[in-house]
Amino acid sequence: MPTASRKIPIILFMDPRGVILKGGKDVIQRMQSYASALSIISSDKNIEIVIFSSSNEEKVDAINGDSFRVINISKSTFNFMGFAIKSRKYLLQENWEIKLLVGGDPWESSLAAYFLNFLQRSRIPIQVQVHGDIANHNWRRINLRNRIRFYLSKYSVLRADSIRTVSKRQTKQLKAQFNLNNEKFVVVPVPILGLEKIPFSRNRRPQSIAIIGRVQVDRGIWNFIDLIESLSSIRDDFRLIIVGTGSSTREFLIQVSSYIPIDCYNYLGVLDQTKLRKVWKKVGVLVSTAPAESYGRVLREALVAGVPVWATKSSGVEDLISKAGTDSVKILDLKKSSHELSKELDKLLKCKVSLSFRKQFIKDNSTYARLLAKSWVDLINKQDK
Repeated sequence: MPTASRKIPIILFMDPRGVILKGGKDVIQRMQSYASALSIISSDKNIEIVIFSSSNEEKVDAINGDSFRVINISKSTFNFMGFAIKSRKYLLQENWEIKLLVGGDPWESSLAAYFLNFLQRSRIPIQVQVHGDIANHNWRRINLRNRIRFYLSKYSVLRADSIRTVSKRQTKQLKAQFNLNNEKFVVVPVPILGLEKIPFSRNRRPQSIAIIGRVQVDRGIWNFIDLIESLSSIRDDFRLIIVGTGSSTREFLIQVSSYIPIDCYNYLGVLDQTKLRKVWKKVGVLVSTAPAESYGRVLREALVAGVPVWATKSSGVEDLISKAGTDSVKILDLKKSSHELSKELDKLLKCKVSLSFRKQFIKDNSTYARLLAKSWVDLINKQDK
């Protein structure tokens, strides 16, 4: 009688909204780095990463990397139950053994993982990943969707076998908010690929302010306009650099144009990591007006490039200050007068970011993929005992 072929052990990521596919090359490369670290740590188990994702594109080819693959199984959806049902149907065709389920957020993705467990009548361990500053009341106040997601996240994190966070202060807030213990948490920031390739400069900074990221209301873009209005009322000696796009791009640029002459700002749209590296030498100060920031990846990239940061207070910014110091990272307080804000800008433009921060952060960053992969293997080993 022929023996059944050995099932392939996998870690299955649930991505009903298609965040991973939408993220493009940078996100796929980061997932590949996780898979590479996992293959080293679990060499005796040969565990692969499989991502069930979604897209509204007509045709999306599966992405096959080294020990990982991304498979489009659905249109982008908030319907976690429907996504879990499609996931279940796909799994019936494959010779896989799911060792771990990962939800990339504590709402739709994680709920899809829980429902898949229910459909399969299984008890596969689940890691819930929390990237946002969801325990911050400012995050909940942004819109109704965030308030609903906050309550959904309660269900996810309380039942999770593991909770992956991205900073110590974010973790502290989550523990206090949901009355959780330390055992469930693993703090692993999102690794930045090619960080060591970012050129560092301690030369005199150019007279420019940059905002980088999604141009959406929840990123505090109108607070940025308030800052520009305040500064432009008393000075006209700085340029503006805008990188990113979003649902409010057109209206945002109209507002920028009402305070800054069109020949004094550059809108660069979306840039990948390679192109962004070339922009840093043109930036004097990076500004972030996001009301809630759990980690602040771009803020850290700026400091690695020698660019000081001016940011709204959040858990991620406070965590960054504890590492980089109060000279390189300043809290932006829009209640201050135009003259006070102008003086702070001048101080930041003269600031010299410490080279030691760059060296330490690049060193730490190189460990993050391995630390996250280890958290997965530890969960699997615990389940297999």
